[in-house]
Amino acid sequence: MPKETYDLISFDENTRFKLKTEAALILNAQRIKKLSEDPSKFDRYIEERLAIMRKILNSSGPFRLKEGEKIIVDYDGNDVKISFD
Repeated sequence: MPKETYDLISFDENTRFKLKTEAALILNAQRIKKLSEDPSKFDRYIEERLAIMRKILNSSGPFRLKEGEKIIVDYDGNDVKISFD
């Protein structure tokens, strides 16, 4: 299934804030997961954050979220990569 690409510019300020907040929460969970003795407990939390993002985007599959040319979220249906750099 091809990834849908969404640009934050196409959303209002409140929706942009919500999407970026969910992405930041996923990134933090991924960082903590690497240090955890039980990393699997973070998988559900990350899935919940992705579900919120998919609901906002009205998406059911893989997606990319970008801000201009910069890709912030790249979700392939299994793995999610977050970058604010």
